[in-house]
Amino acid sequence: MSLSLHHFIHTHNVDEEKFERLHTKKYVRFFDKFIFLIAFIGPLATAPQAFQIFITHNASGVSAVTWLFYDFVQLSWLLYGIAHRDKPIILSNIFWVFWQTLVLIGAIIY
Repeated sequence: MSLSLHHFIHTHNVDEEKFERLHTKKYVRFFDKFIFLIAFIGPLATAPQAFQIFITHNASGVSAVTWLFYDFVQLSWLLYGIAHRDKPIILSNIFWVFWQTLVLIGAIIY
């Protein structure tokens, strides 16, 4: 009878990738959960810019080219997260793309 990790994974139908993500250290498990909060809160930093543009109908000083580039970068990260099935990266970049696209639309309209 083999007691190796490889044997455990294959005899208990554990997804190897998910098993490797499990950590025995409490602080790492805490940080894995904490990062989901950060993935949601971080993109909210862009919300005031979007609100200011749409409330004042003024986008002076906002570069549409810059925000288009930001969207390109975040979409690239989103695709990377999807390819690697990394939930915090996916969640964070969905929110980043949403808020940055609002600012981009406002910069184009106003």
